[in-house]
Amino acid sequence: MPSGNGRRSREDFDEDDEEERIQYGIRRARREVSWEYRDSSSLAPVQVMEQEMYHYTAESMLQMGVVLGHVLALLSTIHQYYKATLLRWANSSIATVMERSAVRVRQLLQRCKDSMDRLYFSIIWILAYGELAWLYAEDLSIYVRRRHRFQPERNRTINGISRRDCYTFFGISPNQLELLFRHWRIPDQFRSPARHVFSGEECFIIYLHHLMRGSPFTEMARLEFGGDPRYFTLMFNAMNDHLYETFYHKISGVSLNQWLPHQATHFRRLIYDTLQVGAIRETRHDREGDIVRQDLIRFDFDFDSFRIIGFLDDTGIPTARPGDDARRRGDIEVDVQRSFYSGYFRSHGFKCQVVYLPNGLIGSAFITEMRQNDNGVQNMSGLNNYLLRLLRDTGLGDFVGGLLPALYCDGIFTLLPTIVPRYVGNPSQFERLLNIRMASVRQVIEHVFADHHNFFRLFWVPRYLRMMSQGVQIRRMSLNSFFIQNCLYCLNGTRCRVFGQLPPTLDEYLPLNEVLPPPPAVDLGDVWDFNA
Repeated sequence: MPSGNGRRSREDFDEDDEEERIQYGIRRARREVSWEYRDSSSLAPVQVMEQEMYHYTAESMLQMGVVLGHVLALLSTIHQYYKATLLRWANSSIATVMERSAVRVRQLLQRCKDSMDRLYFSIIWILAYGELAWLYAEDLSIYVRRRHRFQPERNRTINGISRRDCYTFFGISPNQLELLFRHWRIPDQFRSPARHVFSGEECFIIYLHHLMRGSPFTEMARLEFGGDPRYFTLMFNAMNDHLYETFYHKISGVSLNQWLPHQATHFRRLIYDTLQVGAIRETRHDREGDIVRQDLIRFDFDFDSFRIIGFLDDTGIPTARPGDDARRRGDIEVDVQRSFYSGYFRSHGFKCQVVYLPNGLIGSAFITEMRQNDNGVQNMSGLNNYLLRLLRDTGLGDFVGGLLPALYCDGIFTLLPTIVPRYVGNPSQFERLLNIRMASVRQVIEHVFADHHNFFRLFWVPRYLRMMSQGVQIRRMSLNSFFIQNCLYCLNGTRCRVFGQLPPTLDEYLPLNEVLPPPPAVDLGDVWDFNA
């Protein structure tokens, strides 16, 4: 029944008016049709070719039918002429004289009639074939479909997600999910630039699921969450901006202030003890390949001169190619694609510099374009200068020559006051063995990169990361992913068991009463969003 205000509700349409469920229209190319109607209301390239073929066949058949119609009209005129001639001869006095000619005319009349019958059948067949081709073309041109109805919303609250689904979606328990929600300081509501209002809980769930599972929004709406997937992008961006603007200095900027310099000695001790436990096994073989001697080489470091407090390395995050044109829009001479392309990775994307601390957390992350090499990223980040300001005049520079604690890294980096690369060039026997021993401990940061790859499946699909139109959001999401990785380490443990250490708890990493500084007031739109 109609509602009290005189307007018909959706239920009224569903029950009373079947035609309201039906839509008619012209099919267009797939790129011009929204996702939910592409199967029923769009044309694939092959179908466009078929449609053109049907139109050409219908037009050709109709033209041929018209030509044959003219021929049929001519034969009909001849048939009428022969018939009138025979009638005139039969009513005249010369009928007996023209008997032989009349027989010939009757034969021609019969042949003409037979030709007309065959031609008439051909015209009917050709026109029917053309009409059939035209109907096929119309079937590809006009769609008749039911109106799309989104599924009811579900799994939009933490309490509404079962324990099994929580482990499937996020890899953590519902209690841990609630802990994340509370420590991330998520507001009750988010308001999008288009003035849509979403609850903080549903934005939190949609954001985590899309980032960790990598499922497209259409699939998430159909299988897990229901509702209109067009709003999922607004939810995702709102949550992405909240994490970046709230916890920027927990993963970048001055994030190392939380751990340094007061835990520098503790970090040195963890790495030092790990090196003291292991040893290098050196094996010698004879010409037949048999072992003739085995030695265990242990390094006895002096802790007072041991400087390493963490590890430094870079990794890449591939993304979609930034646009089809190599030049920036607006006649500005900037090679966009080359700026984000790496010949080493053979892809476009971001380069991420990560500092890993032996307490099990990522101390700092810095993200720039993939074109830069590791040493160039360090120069851009200013990491060495930041550590100098952080560690100088703290009483920690009592090493030989007044050296400061430092990060250990790969050989591509330059030797700096707070950054120590492995020995390169032509190392001595001792330096070579020292490289081997340190590499066995430094590999923990490679496992951290593997964890990042396994945690966040959205990065498995670079075509989803469109820097040309969403450059700012993609960079923020990449930085936020390392922050979320730290939170997961606090909940589920981390690689710090190599150092015999337990990771900090979420309360230690993100105290609820901590006053967090805002991110840098820098507008990256002109730099990272080339569609602006």
